[in-house]
Amino acid sequence: MVHWSQVPTNWTQNTRPVKEIGPGEQGRTVFGVECPVSRRLPVPGDRFPVCCKEDSVSPKQISKQLTKKWPEVKQELDFLAKHLSKTCLVRAITILSDARKYRFLRKRTPKYGSMCKAFREDELERFFSVIDDPKMHLLFSFQATIGLRIGEAIRINIKDINLRTRELRIFTEKSKKTDYLLIPIQFFDRVIRYIESYEKEIAAAKGFLFFSFTPGRRTQETDPCVTTHTARDSFRRYLKKAKLEEVYGYSVGAKPHPLYRLSSHSLRHYAITNFCRKNGGNAVLTSKYARHSNLQTTMVYIHMDKNELYEGIERAQDNQLMKKIKEMQDFL
Repeated sequence: MVHWSQVPTNWTQNTRPVKEIGPGEQGRTVFGVECPVSRRLPVPGDRFPVCCKEDSVSPKQISKQLTKKWPEVKQELDFLAKHLSKTCLVRAITILSDARKYRFLRKRTPKYGSMCKAFREDELERFFSVIDDPKMHLLFSFQATIGLRIGEAIRINIKDINLRTRELRIFTEKSKKTDYLLIPIQFFDRVIRYIESYEKEIAAAKGFLFFSFTPGRRTQETDPCVTTHTARDSFRRYLKKAKLEEVYGYSVGAKPHPLYRLSSHSLRHYAITNFCRKNGGNAVLTSKYARHSNLQTTMVYIHMDKNELYEGIERAQDNQLMKKIKEMQDFL
């Protein structure tokens, strides 16, 4: 490990070294920012130490001050990355990775396991019956009809629709590939009617079907379409209106929030399950439809209820085998 005293003076001339914590000391100074004491590093699943009421600086204030000093922080990180030993570098990466997972990634406990995350037919009907906004109705219909992800649906542009072949061009977010899906004829007619009704707005939004001109946090580079945050908020509002909010657990963290069985992604679950059911359970074809690179991923999306399972068991029953077993039982 490189000691701070060995760092060239011209490299740290605008920074202040870390103040080592000794017994009885109440804090440390990092880049000129007073930070609360952390006696030990957090472990995965553990909570980061929080400031008490007596602390003069809150974690949020510390974050803002360090963000302003990011050029200095980055410079020192670059130096350490070049000169740390392999073991120390791995430990540093682990610390940062655990911090990112704890602070910014969702933690779902308990996991839903085999619980059905897809809409049932009756739930889907109730959900769409309460949507009074034609734009949101069509947006969620794209998810439920051809299984788009929410980020793919909001970015549909009129240029992506082939009017002759009814094909929709999709830039798949996860695989970073361009795919094509056929729009069913009845749904295609509905899309055309929507475009006719909102022709001026779509033109003003550079061809985005799900246009939005509200300022919010938009910049000149932001596409004039609905954001995923807005779409998910609308989904949650309509789900509550349809009385379909089913909580199966709570998140882990400083501010636990309820986890709902149905989310906007449940519309995609429904579309994939419905496609598989209508095509004789062909998982390979369903994987192509879902645009998954791994068949195992598709299996997570296919939900069959218990009655379908039991009916399948009955259909697969071999009567000849049953007769042989019966004969063996009578003989014994």
